[in-house]
Amino acid sequence: MSKIKILSADVANKIAAGEVVERPASVVKELIENAVDAESTSIRVEVRAGGKRLIHVSDNGSGMEREDALLALERHATSKVNRIEDLEQIQTFGFRGEALASIASVSQFELLTRTPDALIGTKVNVDGGVFRSVAESGCSPGTHMSVNNLFYNVPARLKFLKTDTTEMNHVTRQVTWTALAHPNIQFSLTHNSRSILDVRACDSHMERVRLVYGKEFADNLIEFTEELPDLKMYGLLGKPEFTKPNREYQLFFLNQRPIRSPIISAALTEALSSMIAKDRQPVALLFLTLDPEAVDVNVHPAKIEVRFRNERTIYSGIVRMLRNAIHKAKYIPKIETAVEPLQSEESAKHRDIGLSQRVSRSHHTSPQTTTSIARTQRTQTPLPRQTASDREGTEITDASEARTPTTPPEIVVQPPQQIPEDTDLSLLDFEHIQLKTNLFKTYIVVEARDKLFFIDQHVAAERVLYERFVNQMKTDGIPVQGLLLPVTLEATVQQLGTLKIHNDIFKKLGFDLEEFGGNTILIRAIPASLPTRVAAQTVTDLLDKLPTQPHTEVEIPEAIDNALITLACKSAVKAGDTLDTKEMINLLKELSEAKLPFNCPHSRPIIVEMGRDELERRFHR
Repeated sequence: MSKIKILSADVANKIAAGEVVERPASVVKELIENAVDAESTSIRVEVRAGGKRLIHVSDNGSGMEREDALLALERHATSKVNRIEDLEQIQTFGFRGEALASIASVSQFELLTRTPDALIGTKVNVDGGVFRSVAESGCSPGTHMSVNNLFYNVPARLKFLKTDTTEMNHVTRQVTWTALAHPNIQFSLTHNSRSILDVRACDSHMERVRLVYGKEFADNLIEFTEELPDLKMYGLLGKPEFTKPNREYQLFFLNQRPIRSPIISAALTEALSSMIAKDRQPVALLFLTLDPEAVDVNVHPAKIEVRFRNERTIYSGIVRMLRNAIHKAKYIPKIETAVEPLQSEESAKHRDIGLSQRVSRSHHTSPQTTTSIARTQRTQTPLPRQTASDREGTEITDASEARTPTTPPEIVVQPPQQIPEDTDLSLLDFEHIQLKTNLFKTYIVVEARDKLFFIDQHVAAERVLYERFVNQMKTDGIPVQGLLLPVTLEATVQQLGTLKIHNDIFKKLGFDLEEFGGNTILIRAIPASLPTRVAAQTVTDLLDKLPTQPHTEVEIPEAIDNALITLACKSAVKAGDTLDTKEMINLLKELSEAKLPFNCPHSRPIIVEMGRDELERRFHR
């Protein structure tokens, strides 16, 4: 006797439902996608008990005639695919013909529909996949579907549903994604008669984002459009200071279809890796337009995942477009703070006391000798360095000799650095740029028309050097300077082991290292841009950061890149080093020519902007 049997239609439908209907949000997704395909301009979603008790989706689309309403509830019934070749030109969101039959098989389902030119509509009731009634009924044009008591006849699936709140969160997320993908459609969502989302039709994705997430969220987005021969991308990217701890606000859309894609996610991470802190995630809404033949949307029953025909091309194209957009939008953090509330008289008194104490202490601080900033390679002859006495002015050796009880205290004023007017300066592509000063021997201040730019001299030099090293590694190699007297370094056993593994990397970086017996390492040559006094510390840091196991071909580029970042950091001018006018101008010129001039390789911002309006607001002007 044969043991193989053909499944009944009821069992087959329930198995199919397990693929398509995972939870109430899956039902909502399928029903609103059908509503979008019906050219609706208004879609209303009503949910009760997180979707377990009721899901009602109503639209004002094209509706269906009686015959089509009955066929729509049969498995594999669709108006969108006739031949196998049609799957390569999918333009709609629902096309498999499984959704309605699967949903109706695990719920008490009601379909009410009418075409705009019909006088009366059709009402169909299905209970657990069994047709109960078909009748004429009055209704507004469009389609109205009700899903009652989801999984009531499949207890095993019902018990795996989460709390009403959790399931409702999934439903809200699904409706929100679809609303973002289709700003020209009005969407409303209610839960237990309480409004969750209600957004009118609008003309742009940015306006829809403003309606969904609020004005503050939208104001922190950069809008851009980029295009390649076979791929177009419209995007809304969070500003540098607007990040999140997770990927919740990274939403991807392909031909208006909300999707999940590790390829797009990896491309976003790659494009912003040097601009976002390691423990933060960028905010990004990316809308891609691609020829349907170049993507397969039929790899998953729920159609949330897609497969690109050429993943490498898509990946590199998205990275390139994102980086172009970032460069054009000038990915610069902006100082925007609310005016501080007026302080009480007592707190102001404490503040003044603290300030006077700091000023008093500063008058008795001994001048510090600054270090040379000859870090980067230059073809120009270095300018003479300022001495400590040049910078600090006349030194007072004894406070009692400097003043008497009848003489007011003398205020020592350091002479400001003289910056010539109309200094030729370039910063990216900004116009009417003027170099103003250097604050705290750390921040270069540049004035534009109605804004100020603060450039961190260390991270700016770090970015310039890093990109220079990368280019040198690709061409003639990093220039090397031999040391007349080798620098000795005492290493640990683990560091010596790391050197044996990665000695080839040190050679590529410009180091000539030799084991000298015991735990001693001789440094005979170093990169030309690296100061000799930090050579030992740089080698030590590299030995501690490089992996302690032999590297694979995949890991070599990452190890070298991390080493280049360390080398750039050690070679760069430091905070506290004094730069003269010519050095500041050269640094800003090189920064303007960098590929990624907004963040150092560690993701720290290089440039911060402050508008004149913000400054005036602070002074209540």
